[in-house]
Order: sequence, then C-alpha cells, then structure tokens
Amino acid sequence: MADSSTPSFGTTALGKIAKYNVFSGQNQLFIRDLFENAQQKFRFVVLIDDIPAAYVSQVDRPSYTIETQEHILLDHVVRYPVRVKWDQITMTVKEIFGGDTVGSVGGNLMAKLLAHSYYYPDNVNTSVSSDALSLIPDPVGAVRDSQFGTRNLSKENLTRSLGNIKILSLKPDGSAFETWTIFNGMITSVKFSNNSYAEESLTDVSITVQYDWAKLELGALF
Repeated sequence: MADSSTPSFGTTALGKIAKYNVFSGQNQLFIRDLFENAQQKFRFVVLIDDIPAAYVSQVDRPSYTIETQEHILLDHVVRYPVRVKWDQITMTVKEIFGGDTVGSVGGNLMAKLLAHSYYYPDNVNTSVSSDALSLIPDPVGAVRDSQFGTRNLSKENLTRSLGNIKILSLKPDGSAFETWTIFNGMITSVKFSNNSYAEESLTDVSITVQYDWAKLELGALF
C-alpha cells in the first residue's frame, strides 16, 4: 500500500497557502486522459477576416514573457517581475491562382495595408505641367479618403484593417476545445515565399502579427 504522504506526480497542490491552493483557478488534470485525448497539432483552424480558414496551414499559438529587473543586494543578483509581454505570432497562408476566386491571398493582404494605412509612392497627385494637374489614378481610393480621411500608419488603421483573429484547437469530432482570441493585432511583416524551378511545393505567405494581449478560453467563442 502506497504511503499517502508520498508526493504524486498527478497532484494539483500548489502548497499549503490557501489562496494559491483553493483559489488558483486551475482544474485537475488526469494522467489517464493522456493515453486517449492528447491534443494533436493538426487539429486547428484560424479565423481571420478575408482569409478562408482552410488556407492557413500553420500558426503560432500566443505566448508571453515576464520581463524582470535585476537588482544587486549584498553582492547577490535578485530579480523582480516588472511586466508581462506578449510575444508576436506568425502564420503561413497557402496561395491560389483562380477558380471561383477573383483576387488572391497576396492581394487581400496588400489591401489590408493599402486600404487605410499606406500609399504607393507613385500614387500621389502631382502637377504634370504648369497649368494642369494629373488625373486621379485611383477613384475608389479618392472616395474612400473623402469619407474616412487620408490614409496613415496608425494603430487604429492597422488593427481595424486586419480584423479579429481567433485560433481554435479542435477535438477529433470537429468541435472546438480551446479558443485563443487575439486583441489589437497588427500585421508587422508579410513575406512571400520564393519561386524556384527546383521545387514543386505550394507557394505561401508568412505573416507576422504583433498584438497587445491574448485570451485563452474553453470551447468555441465567436
């Protein structure tokens, strides 16, 4: 008979202090569930505006770092926490060339930048002669600017053009087990894969997103 005082690797105890034990918010995890219900990497979907979930082939789940400040006390180095910093995530999106789709993945991603935050350098009305102005090269953009103001690289524009992002981990039956919600996400990098005669793999786009924080909740949240 096992000694009841022997620590168990399955214990949820966090110590003898009540607030860390009773009010920790943690649920008990059972060892036996690992044999049947281990989460698999490929069971996920990413919900992002204007990009079908099936196109996203890889995504980082949110992670955080607790930044610390070092102090010297009696010639010893001790560290104190100062802030929580959420780390950027990347995702990979496969590309398509036709079918029912009129545009492209790259076109949608560039539109998220161009719609509210950026002008191409050659898309500026300039004088072509001393008595004439150039024609408006982008009438849709001109209407947009007249209604919403000129485009600029602001946080509001970047976060709203990207839209909401949710990362869902799925069970084998297709239902959502966990949902990560990204808050105030901004695309900070878009890298298109190279073209090569030596490869037959699919082209894709790697997207880096920085955000203010993320929230993990059980079940599907839309």
